[in-house]
Amino acid sequence: MEYLSVGQIVKTIGLKGEVKVYPSTNFRDSRFSKGSHLFILDKNNEVIRELTVKSHKINGNCDNIIFNEISSIEEAEKLVHEYLNVVKDNSFLKRGEFFYSDLVGLDVYFDNETYIGKVKKIEEYTSYQTLRVKADKKDVLIPFVKAFIKKVSLEDKKIVIKFIEGLL
Repeated sequence: MEYLSVGQIVKTIGLKGEVKVYPSTNFRDSRFSKGSHLFILDKNNEVIRELTVKSHKINGNCDNIIFNEISSIEEAEKLVHEYLNVVKDNSFLKRGEFFYSDLVGLDVYFDNETYIGKVKKIEEYTSYQTLRVKADKKDVLIPFVKAFIKKVSLEDKKIVIKFIEGLL
């Protein structure tokens, strides 16, 4: 089974097991809705703990979550720094949408067919996501916004960006 990371537990809140989560998903309301199942994985992507959301509240750029299985600060403290994951489900996406994790490893080209490099990672910034592309000698950061991205093809394993003088 394939999983997607949707956030990281960054600290505990109060004494009854509530945790603060830094999200890494654009679908916070549905990923952390009451009754949602989240998974903590080991290094081999095997489930070591399943958690069920009891309540969820958006708190600025973080989320406060209470799980059915956690009832004390001591239990919650054991989860700090753990990543929360969901089962990857492509039916969750609309046509033309994709998960950011699907972009990692894709080849990046300018629209004049000049090869730039491979997507190494997706960087999360406040206003937009950025592709970290491994080029010949260094990493290149390309904003993942419509002004730059011309085409994303998961089938061809390719991203085409507009050629903009001075971008690289």
